[in-house]
Amino acid sequence: MSDRNETPLQRLFRAERQFHAMAPVKDIYSKIFLRTLLWFAFFTFVYYMVTGSI
Repeated sequence: MSDRNETPLQRLFRAERQFHAMAPVKDIYSKIFLRTLLWFAFFTFVYYMVTGSI
């Protein structure tokens, strides 16, 4: 359950754990690859938001 005192970063980590748990792949290496792609996309989005170079 969500705690009102959670920081945005804690909410992001909780959402990432839930997404990782729901991933349709069973192999642990595939889940690690999926997690890596997810974080790469997130940091790429943050980079473009900060630099404004879309």
